[in-house]
Amino acid sequence: MSGNFALIFHYHKLNRYSFNALAGAIDCNQELDAIPIIPAPTSEETLRQTARMLESHDRVAVALSVMTCQMDGTARLIRCLRDAGGERLIILAGGPHATGRPEEVLRAGADIVFRGEAEISFPRVLRSLAEDRELAPVQSSEEPVNLDVFSSFSPKRGMFGPIEITRGCVFACRFCQTSQIFGARLRHRSIPEIVRQAESLRSINRKVVRLLSPNAFSYGSTDGRRLNLPMLRELLAALREAVAPDGRILFAHFPSEARPEHVTPDTLALLREFADNDEIVVGAQSGSQRMLDACGRAHTVDDILSAAGLARKYGYKIIVDFMFGLPGETEKDREESLAVMQKVVGMGARVHPHIFAPLPQTAFAEEPPGHIARFFLNTLEEFRTGRRLYENRPPKAILSEINHAV
Repeated sequence: MSGNFALIFHYHKLNRYSFNALAGAIDCNQELDAIPIIPAPTSEETLRQTARMLESHDRVAVALSVMTCQMDGTARLIRCLRDAGGERLIILAGGPHATGRPEEVLRAGADIVFRGEAEISFPRVLRSLAEDRELAPVQSSEEPVNLDVFSSFSPKRGMFGPIEITRGCVFACRFCQTSQIFGARLRHRSIPEIVRQAESLRSINRKVVRLLSPNAFSYGSTDGRRLNLPMLRELLAALREAVAPDGRILFAHFPSEARPEHVTPDTLALLREFADNDEIVVGAQSGSQRMLDACGRAHTVDDILSAAGLARKYGYKIIVDFMFGLPGETEKDREESLAVMQKVVGMGARVHPHIFAPLPQTAFAEEPPGHIARFFLNTLEEFRTGRRLYENRPPKAILSEINHAV
């Protein structure tokens, strides 16, 4: 294996979990240990590290993980990298947008694009690049990844994050790409492997264990709809023992969320018994039953209100996700959605606003981007003033979206 090959991850907060998993996959391939991996959290740092690595290595690969909302910025970064790196630079790209529209990412200047899961294909490509072998420009996952073979992160490279416990989603909501990328059949990481990863975090004195899943309470379920409470209990009890006495388990919270119909007395009792978070995230997306049905959400408005009420009853704070500008949304839908937002806020919840964006491979892929209608403006400002608006992005970003409401 060539010692003159280096790898840079464009490692920012929107994609670090993906790169943690790729680093974990690389760790399973001992022949790749000699390849230095440099995480660069900004475009400027990525360019700086690329120039630095090119001074001491024959070839350098820069890996990009691309969401649809990042495509314009990614194209600009690729142009800058090309200007700086020349032929000795290889640009690798994966992620949701690359999976759905690989040709667009190739046209933007990427050399190799990964479609779907890359725990197997990414290390294989690295081996080929280090040995200077030719590769096809599009690399696709051949079969669903066995989660027990790989880790969610790489302790030896200092790349940490949540433990992914479930991959895939059966619901295939019309705005969401998850089922298209990872499949509509659930795959669960085994309890012993999840515990092993939690213990690896505790062994280096990292006290917080976050659990990552498209649908938090679905662990162990065969169809994602009917919960497997005994297996969920077994997982949480095993983790509680593994992280004791001073470790913390965070579940059904960012970066995961719970479906409204799965917030029940049983799931909340398990959360209260074993986990440490005092807040949960619930995906509502709309307060209009017509829009919920149009999106294929498979839950009701009553489920949303029930989830908020039960969470408060069990002593939890709650964040409720709502999506603005969904395709076909009418004034009546907006009124109904606003009424539900006001009800959950009245119960003590915070509203987390999202703006609809058409994503590749989804049923809504060809719909126009959404916007926040001025109809919502005053109420959202009231939510913010009353600290009932959850903003996990810089306040200026949310404020800009609201100020551009039409």
